[in-house]
Amino acid sequence: MRRIKCVAVSIAACITIVAADASAAAAKTSTLRFFSKQVYSRISDASGHPAVPPLAVGDRLSFADNDYVGNHKHHAKQATASDHIVCTVTNTSTSTALCDGTIAIGGAMIFGDDFVLNFISNAATTVKITGGTGRYRHAHGTIIVKPVGDNNDLMINVTP
Repeated sequence: MRRIKCVAVSIAACITIVAADASAAAAKTSTLRFFSKQVYSRISDASGHPAVPPLAVGDRLSFADNDYVGNHKHHAKQATASDHIVCTVTNTSTSTALCDGTIAIGGAMIFGDDFVLNFISNAATTVKITGGTGRYRHAHGTIIVKPVGDNNDLMINVTP
């Protein structure tokens, strides 16, 4: 009987250790939510000169936003992050562009490189995190961008 009790205690201890390790691993992934309000935009042609729609293949779109913790319905009064996205138009018939984006949070940045954006769609876009700086130096995960009028809600699932 004593041996069974000892085995049961050992199994319980192992389960606790495995659960603690799983919780620690899960705790490393965090979800950040921001309301992203556009403060800058620019369209330029392939030579870097200002351009106006209609867009042509090779034109570049550049956007910058202030990011407020929360979402478009309820968010902080002051921005605590910012982002910048640069896209090159790749196909005018499908309204798509190849983009690179950076989100600056505190003294660190999160990068999303080489993602396709449909610049007239209201559908959410998922961006793969490709790295970063500071605490996000080895970051991976996803950024889900949901258009809300002229602005966006961001949900960043990141593992530093």
